[in-house]
Parts: sequence; structure tokens; C-alpha cells
Amino acid sequence: MPTQDFKETIKNLPLKPGVYRFYDNNNELLYIGKAKNLKNRVSSYFQEGRPKNQRLTLMISRISRIEYTVVFSEKESLILEANLIHNLQPKYNILLKDDKSYVYIRITNDPIPGIFIVRKKYDPASLYFGPYTKQGSIYNTLRTLRTIFPYCQEKTPQNRPCSYYGIKQCDGICVGKESITDYSQKIEQIKLVLEGKTELVEKYINGKISSAVENSNFALAAMWRDRLTTLKEAIGTQKIILPKPTDLDMITLVVRTDTEGLELGSVFVQNIREGKLINVANYILAGSGQTEDNSEIAEEFLQRFFQSYYIMNTDKAPVLIQAFKIN
Repeated sequence: MPTQDFKETIKNLPLKPGVYRFYDNNNELLYIGKAKNLKNRVSSYFQEGRPKNQRLTLMISRISRIEYTVVFSEKESLILEANLIHNLQPKYNILLKDDKSYVYIRITNDPIPGIFIVRKKYDPASLYFGPYTKQGSIYNTLRTLRTIFPYCQEKTPQNRPCSYYGIKQCDGICVGKESITDYSQKIEQIKLVLEGKTELVEKYINGKISSAVENSNFALAAMWRDRLTTLKEAIGTQKIILPKPTDLDMITLVVRTDTEGLELGSVFVQNIREGKLINVANYILAGSGQTEDNSEIAEEFLQRFFQSYYIMNTDKAPVLIQAFKIN
């Protein structure tokens, strides 16, 4: 599709952070990217004289549709981008990736679980987060998390403390100065942060603060207070979509009739889990053109969509169809 076909789309893009998605004319998702400024970032793909490698040029030539999601901060766009890439696996995110910046966070299943940045998912026993397209941002995130929840890189107990113990980035699990229960709690909090569930981590830290105050350990309370401040400053508000940890699917239907009387429906689905957008999808349906009642057309399309999508994915279609009604 010619570049000028996107002039109106780009003109209407917001000057806000978010995640953009490129689709081809077969509705295949080509690429997912994040942006500090959606309008500037997306428009850069279509500027004359922009340096392009062969694969990028091919991808741009295939773009037929552009979609985007606005978020509250650049940090939030990083998390949403990683979630969508992980779930949707767009073709060109793999083909165009830079090996120096496309990484995963690996949490091992060792007797002393460790946290590492790796380039490939190679250990089925480990837990992986990502892929992330900005290696520097992930290093900074882990560096900050380590100051809040110090963790160790030794796989098993040692006779001498690791190098991180001396700089207060390990509490001594490697030499028995910390219990495995306390250490496991810290690893769980780090997992929650990486999943975007920072409200649960804040609740955990506030519990530590309250407990320290009740025991008149004000120095410990101040330490956890400072760590809570660090967490809020580093991660930022991760609302993504909803302010509460709600599970729901947002479904948008657009129906039009072409020049030959054929009804076409586009169903756009956003899967939200615990208040975070984890998946997006678009489905094209065709009708018979035998009715002029818009409500009947819309209900037919949505019933067909529910039957194919939910029976295949969640087996909830019969309940949804029975409860659904066009207003």
C-alpha cells in the first residue's frame, strides 16, 4: 500500500506514549512496537530517505492497517509491548530483532533461585519474562528491583558470601544468613512486578512497614518506606487499561454493507486480565445481505463470533450468547 494512504491515519495519531501494531491485508499481525510519542514514531516508518534494511522495507510494503493503544507512560508501554509480543509472536518482531537488545528475564528453579538476562529461552525449568526490545531499560529495572529485594546469583549454598553480599545486593542466602522462606518471598515480589501487579507488591511492602512500626523498629520501617518510594518512581503507574484487577474482554463490532449488498463485520477484541491488556485480535465476518435490520445483523455477527472464538478458546460462548442483547 502506498505511503500516502496512511497520511490521514498518521495525522490522527496522538502525541502520547503507547503501543502500535501493523497488519497486512490478510489481517496478519506483522509487528508490535512501543513509542514515547505514537505520532512521531509511526510516521518515522514512512519518511522519505529513512534508512531501511531489506526486511524492514518488505514489512513496510505489506502494511495495510495500523492500530494503536494509548497508555499513561513510556514505562507502561514497555510492559504492554512485552506482553503482546509474548502472546501474539508477530512475524517481524522476530525477523527484525536486534540480537543486542532483544532479551528475556530468566528466573531459575535452582535451590537458590537467581535472576538473569538471557537471549534465548533454553531451560524449561526456568520462568521467563519477555521478550523485551530495550535491553538497557530491563537492566535498569532489575538493578532497581535488586535494591528493593536483594537477590543472589549463586545456585546453591556456599562457604563464603557472594560478591553481591558485600555491596548489600544480597542478604546472605548463599551462606545461611537469610532463610529460604524470606528469600522466596522476595523472588515472588519481583515476579509480581514483572507481571505488572505492582499494587500487590505495594501492599506487601506496606505490610512490612506496619509490622516494623508495631515492633518499634523505626529504622526498618524507614528502610521499607524508602524502598516503596523507589518502586513507585522506577516502575510508575501501570494501569494499562483498568484501575482494578478485573478480567474481561472488550469487544467492538463495526458493520458496513458494500456496493453489492454484502454485509461485512469487523470484530475487534481486547483481552484484559487483572486490569492489564494482554492480547488484541481482529476478525472479519461476512453476512448474507438478507436483512436491513442493523440490530439483527450485529447480533448475527456477534453470535457467530462468540461461537467460533469462545468455544475454541474458553468454552463460554453459550452463556454469552444467551445473555447478549443488542441495544
